[in-house]
Parts: sequence; C-alpha cells; structure tokens
Amino acid sequence: MNIQDLNISAAAKTALKSAGLTKVSELEGQNYITLIDKFPKNFNLEPIINELNALGHLLPPSGEISVYDVSMSKRLQNALVQNGVMYLSQLSSYPKERILHFRNLGEKTAIELEQICRAYHIQVRSMLSIKEYFDKYQFPSKIYPMLFQHNISCLDNFKYKTANDLYHICQEDYSLTIRIYFILRENGIVFNSWEDKYIFEILPEKNAAMLWKKHKVSLLSQIPTCDEQKLRQQIASSNSFSVAIKNLLSIR
Repeated sequence: MNIQDLNISAAAKTALKSAGLTKVSELEGQNYITLIDKFPKNFNLEPIINELNALGHLLPPSGEISVYDVSMSKRLQNALVQNGVMYLSQLSSYPKERILHFRNLGEKTAIELEQICRAYHIQVRSMLSIKEYFDKYQFPSKIYPMLFQHNISCLDNFKYKTANDLYHICQEDYSLTIRIYFILRENGIVFNSWEDKYIFEILPEKNAAMLWKKHKVSLLSQIPTCDEQKLRQQIASSNSFSVAIKNLLSIR
C-alpha cells in the first residue's frame, strides 16, 4: 500500500515523500525518534506523527518518556517540541551548546530543563571537550558536531574503523573525509580494510582530491579495469597525473 493512499493530509503525504517514504511498509519499525533524522532541522513533525498514530502507524517508541508526560512549564514544553524534541532521551543526542540555543528557550526554561534532566538521569554533554582535544590536530570545525554524534572524543576512538566508517562519520562529505583521513594517518591511526577502497587510501591527498573534483571518482571500484597495484603503477610511471587518470578512465 502506498502512503499516498492513506487518509492523511496532503501536507503529510508531501513531507513523507520528500523524506523518501512512499510505501506504508516503510513505516514499520519507525517511530518519532528514528524518523526525525530524515527531516530538515527544526521540522515540525508532530502533526504528521499525530495523523499516522491515529491510523495505527508510527506508534510511540517503547520505554521513552514523552515531554507531555513530564511536569514542566508550557513554555519549556513548547520550546522542546518546536525544536523537534518529543522524548527526553533525545536531549542526549544534542550538545549542550546547541540546546542552549534552542529557539524560544530562555534562561529560566534552560534552568528548568537542566533540573528535569537531572531528575530523569538524562546526560547532556558539552562539545567543548571534543573541540579542545581535536583543535591541536587542526581538525576542521565542521567535524565537531559529527564527532559528538558518534561519541568520538579522542584519537583512540578511530581505532578499528574503516575509511568507509569515517566517510559516514563525516556525513558522506567526501572532501571532509579526505582531510580527516590524512590528519589521522599523520597521527598514527591505521584504518581497517573493507570491501572496497577509497582513492585517498591509495593515492596522495592532493591527487585523490583532484580526481574527485574533476571526475567525481572516489572509489577504486569506479575504475573497473584497474586494481590498486595498477593504479599506483600508472600514476608512478606517468609524467602527468591528469593524463594517467584519463587513460585509466578512457577519457579522450
């Protein structure tokens, strides 16, 4: 059954479609917490949740404490809902700095929220310690929220990961992944193998970045007639990186 066939508003159908959800079966196993990540920041998902709940879809997650079930001021409740927080556990996924900048969250409501978090044992962490630690390695500042989200607070947390893990930590930002990869390599981090290889695992940073910028080639598997050894040899034996790549990609 298609979501378009459900008895919900046109706005809800459009929003779900924009999130890549077109089949009712795709709602199975989903709840507010898993669904919110599919929508833009500060998207008001509550009306859609209510419509789907009424039809028996997207039921509340078990064991979660709704902001509607906690004694708090209406102003705080509204501020949390407006910022996409429907369950207290969601607060742990936000750095303290971002929570303090929630829209319509004033000083008094921030204090009230802190008291509620203590009462319900909700841990709200600061991103400052992550920034202070990684600043000395000259990490780009845009990576810090991503590290926070993946509970990465030191270099050792990258051990036993693959370059593909790093790519997903960097939210599939390939250029950022290249930069972080080489910083980590320079500081002794060795990545595990995986079923493919990124070009930056084989070639120097500058060449890998150029290959991505000019030809959008990021994986060895994108060059079907080439393996790692051949790629290295072709680059090493050519006076021009551009010519070598064009030969490998059969670009005329």
